[in-house]
Amino acid sequence: MPVRIIPGAVSTDRLRALVISDADAPPPLTIEALQGGPAPALEVRAHAAGDPRIDQHVRKAGLSLWVCEAKDLRPGADYHLRAGDQRPVHVKTFPAALPKAGISLALASCYYEAFGRHKDYLQLLQSAPSYGPLAAKLLVGDNIYVDVGAAPGQARSGAEETVGRYLQYYWRSGYADVLSYLPTFCLWDDHELWNNFPEWQVHLARSMANARADYSAAALGSLKLFQAVLNPPPAARSGLSYRFDIPPVSCFALDLRAGRTIMKTASPRMTTEAELVAFERWAAGLQAPGIAIFGQPLWIDRGNWMDYQPPDFPADYSRIWRALTNAPYDVLVLSGDVHHSRLLEIDTAKDRKVWELVSSPACMIPTMESIGAQAFDVQDKGILTFPLAYPGGPSGPPNLRAYHFGTEISNTIAFLKLAPADAGGIAVTTCFMDLTTKAITRNTRPRVAAPLASPQPEWCQTTFVLKKRA
Repeated sequence: MPVRIIPGAVSTDRLRALVISDADAPPPLTIEALQGGPAPALEVRAHAAGDPRIDQHVRKAGLSLWVCEAKDLRPGADYHLRAGDQRPVHVKTFPAALPKAGISLALASCYYEAFGRHKDYLQLLQSAPSYGPLAAKLLVGDNIYVDVGAAPGQARSGAEETVGRYLQYYWRSGYADVLSYLPTFCLWDDHELWNNFPEWQVHLARSMANARADYSAAALGSLKLFQAVLNPPPAARSGLSYRFDIPPVSCFALDLRAGRTIMKTASPRMTTEAELVAFERWAAGLQAPGIAIFGQPLWIDRGNWMDYQPPDFPADYSRIWRALTNAPYDVLVLSGDVHHSRLLEIDTAKDRKVWELVSSPACMIPTMESIGAQAFDVQDKGILTFPLAYPGGPSGPPNLRAYHFGTEISNTIAFLKLAPADAGGIAVTTCFMDLTTKAITRNTRPRVAAPLASPQPEWCQTTFVLKKRA
């Protein structure tokens, strides 16, 4: 029976995976320790949304979902997950400490499946020139477009359409091979729900009137069913934000979308109070440089009714920046969403830096004209722009210190390597890769008069160090 294993979060001593099978019975899963020794125990349990409107469409497709977990693994060890006699999926646990050679990750967002870039994507992850082998991939938003493109089949409800789109990404298309390669950590943004969720969008019937509740429940339920299940347990009593460690680096993925309120409330929020408090505590308690992951960049202009941005939520936004500023170590922010890729260096206070690395898109959506014509056949192109001054108020700090590099290429992912540096620092080497050429992209000047790092590199690659703050 065909089985799809999609490895999710990995740590120094455990792993988890989402398993999709075309049979009702539990799939014959095994785990093998490649360095020898007894096979670890593997817990397999049935997985469902708990919403019959969603679960019926998984069953209707002839599929069942399962979650498998293994604990008490060895740090830095290789394992094979296998279903019967199928090709195994390789997973390696994180080491107990960063090796001198470092650990490499892939960062990606905004993947529109219908343009079929999956072969290029998989080949690039497998080869990872100068960065491989990769340890994991971070998919940080718009990992699926449920609101763009022709609906699968003859969907008669929000649940049927949404589940159909997820199964296209996770089961039917070649992109499922991308998902099955490397452990995956997920964060999401609006297109997992609808553009500018939870706001009403006049061009999207799913956001209006009676369809709104149906599509909202379907999107949130499917997000949890297929994406959030891959992640570590939530970091707070409510919400889907989570944290994980690549020792000694600590990472926090703060969900700014699933718990977002509409703008017309008295005090609009982009995350829950419990999640924001957990993030603040994480930043204050860092014992080494940290990585903060968001579905939208922090250094971005205010939006409008078509696309609200983090600065449009001033209370939450200022608390996030305060937490990053007061942290005892420098922080690297990872994000996507904006249809261009860039690396910015930001001074939050004297000798306190935040670096923001944005990678978008892995595969660009169609042009508005193509969408309007229901053709979905012409790929769009982004514009490399960002604010020059702190977007949360009339002045900084934080202050933009330098634009290092960026690109407007429409099929791009980032690689980053974390390695130990002097005095407890972490050296970060990062680049942007063109999916089609499998090469580092050329640096593009931004469309704004930003302060430029000197010298400006010809190619989108550099190394910087996250340090302990005075």
